[in-house]
Amino acid sequence: MPYRVAPLFFLIVFLSGCASLPDNTQNPSYSKTNTSTTMLALSVKSQRDKEGVSADQSGMVLLGNGVDAFVARAALAQEAEKTLDVQYYLYHEDLSGGVLLNQLWLAAERGVRVRILLDDMDMGGREKSLATLNAHPNIEIRLFNPFIRGKNRTGQLLTRFGSVTRRMHNKSFTADNQITIIGGRNIGDEYFGAAEDVAFSDLDVALNGPVVQQVSTSFDLYWNSKLSYPTEVLMDKKVTQDDLLQAEKDLAGFVEQHKNSLYAEKLRNSRLIEQAK
Repeated sequence: MPYRVAPLFFLIVFLSGCASLPDNTQNPSYSKTNTSTTMLALSVKSQRDKEGVSADQSGMVLLGNGVDAFVARAALAQEAEKTLDVQYYLYHEDLSGGVLLNQLWLAAERGVRVRILLDDMDMGGREKSLATLNAHPNIEIRLFNPFIRGKNRTGQLLTRFGSVTRRMHNKSFTADNQITIIGGRNIGDEYFGAAEDVAFSDLDVALNGPVVQQVSTSFDLYWNSKLSYPTEVLMDKKVTQDDLLQAEKDLAGFVEQHKNSLYAEKLRNSRLIEQAK
């Protein structure tokens, strides 16, 4: 009996087309090292001096609780003065993702340079929102190993197997090149205790000291890689000033909508917030 390939296979391959990615035109940028006078730097130095930590040692705080892990990231976004470097495999458009994105936006509004490097696996259909965020003068978004826009993603997984299947699973959140959070959590409700129907366990580590520069160096290598495409290179989306104003309004409205939610109450009762009082 002759072997028959399902018509769906041919349809998928056809829809993936013969298009290719555009030329990756990017301006390299690097982590800022002149951050020793920021409040985060001074706070870190004070704590390290108090605990007698030597210059060649790194400080560490384990973040086993999802709510605390979210609060730690939000706090760094609020305290950052110069830079926020954010690198994730997945960034969901849900409650925790929206609230954290609002904090990144507010940091950019204060003049903080926000660089966001995301794997493209989770970014399908989000071209307009990515382009709008990227249009903020202090926010730059790059996508790692992107899919070709306007072509079927499933088809590309078949026709570009071995290239498009090379994904970036790195996860880091670094503020002012002084404190970084690394670990197993992506950005999404299941990772931060916001999904009531999901029992999820993971571990992050907040770090200070010389290891932070190592994380920043790794971020820069990925950020400036030829596999990391600036959003504006991939997407022909015109963003107006009205679009930016609407994005700011939508983010603020999203936070306002959820300020009395059960999760917001969890955040206010976080162990980290209690310790900071």
